[in-house]
Amino acid sequence: MSKRSQNRIVRTLFSVSGLILLGKLMGFVKQMVVASAFGATMETDLINLSHGFIGNLQHLLVQCSVTSVVSIYIHMESKREEDARRFAGDAVRALALISAGAVLLVLGGAPWLSKLLAPTYTPELSARLTFYIRLFAPTLLLFAVGAIFHALLDANKRFLPGGCSSLIQSLAVIAAVLLFRSLLGTDALTLGFWLYAVCNALFLWAFSRRHISAASGNPFRNPAVGQLMRMSLPLLLGYSVVYVNQMVDKMLASGLETGSVTALSYGAVLSNLVGTFIASFCSILFSYITTKIAAGEQRDAAALALRTLTLLVAAFLPISILTALCAKDIVTIAFGRGAFGADSVAITARALMGYGLMFVPLAFRELFSRFQYSYQDTRRPMVNSTIGIVINIALSIALCPRFGVLGISFATSVSVAVCALLNVLSSRRHNRDLRFRPLLRQLAYLAMGGVVCGLAARWCGSVLQESAPILRFAVTTLLSGGVYLAVIAPLLLRLLRREKGS
Repeated sequence: MSKRSQNRIVRTLFSVSGLILLGKLMGFVKQMVVASAFGATMETDLINLSHGFIGNLQHLLVQCSVTSVVSIYIHMESKREEDARRFAGDAVRALALISAGAVLLVLGGAPWLSKLLAPTYTPELSARLTFYIRLFAPTLLLFAVGAIFHALLDANKRFLPGGCSSLIQSLAVIAAVLLFRSLLGTDALTLGFWLYAVCNALFLWAFSRRHISAASGNPFRNPAVGQLMRMSLPLLLGYSVVYVNQMVDKMLASGLETGSVTALSYGAVLSNLVGTFIASFCSILFSYITTKIAAGEQRDAAALALRTLTLLVAAFLPISILTALCAKDIVTIAFGRGAFGADSVAITARALMGYGLMFVPLAFRELFSRFQYSYQDTRRPMVNSTIGIVINIALSIALCPRFGVLGISFATSVSVAVCALLNVLSSRRHNRDLRFRPLLRQLAYLAMGGVVCGLAARWCGSVLQESAPILRFAVTTLLSGGVYLAVIAPLLLRLLRREKGS
């Protein structure tokens, strides 16, 4: 890979990282505003269940669209740009029609969905949950077309507009809560979600419209749209299994103490701060790897994937350790004020502790699932994901009665690790230049740094146990991160010299 290409990728990663960081900081502000205003109550549980249901469908649409559309668009554009633009227009119309049908199904099936999401709820609570599901359902149409716009921007290596989605969501919810809390109560959250759906779709359309050709007629007659449907089917099945798993988690949490569903959601929000960075980095690399594979540069594609993986593990291993060991301090700093009392902090911290273990396996899973997508293989990642989810559901059911939300979140981390291993093995089938033996030696070196980081974090927690949470967490992070960097510094210097010599 040329030095110019490497520099371009690095600049893109840093630009997107800054935007993600801004979006996540605003996300923290949003969660602090919401937690302070409403706490963790039955009303917030209802909104989180319904919002989570639609949010999962939104995630499914975005991931399927970005994966399938990017791969097909890049391969088509390498041959003829106008065909790629026409495919984009037909894809927007096709997915809009499909999502409209999905909206009708959700509206009609909302009573059954409410029973499925929370089988222990009383008829009154189920009726209120049904109302919220129907209220959120039409936003699916906006998210569907927005997902295509997002995918087209990624395919053209314009990653910044798509990265603004979380920022738009945070600003919309904060504005709705601050302006309409006294008038609407918790329904201000519903208004904020709708504002986000509308503004996000319009924003992405404004940036992506030049990559779309207007078309008429039946969009499903376009052969590329047929290919899109065939690629999307395994993705839909795979992400649907993920969605079923999340439903099971929330069903289990709804049977625990009041506020557990909200606490699990807040724990996921905190862990998603890290997960979003990992997924975004891998999405950026997906476009570059797909371009190399389309050009026949198999060895360069493998080298780029392995180099990125090493850096991701080096960056996120200490974050995973500190998240698990300092979960209570993190939750207290982020949410521990107003109506979010000590009990809510304790439940959320237990959820975050289990989620924190997934970050390193998540880097493997996300990178090598996209590596396979670059070869337009969506079936094998779907199978791998399904195996991991089956293990997740079994572990959640087994661990939840004894460990509560910690058992649920820990099961999620285990399933990510299983899927990651399977993705690594199946990626080798596509590209034999993926050689992991040198990587294993590097991972052993990083593991030593992780052990030292964990020991330092435990020592800081013991010595500073009477200090304020923010001071304890700051000192722990600085000291643990410092000793970690000191241990792995020889490895990082060796990698840097190799980059300069390539």
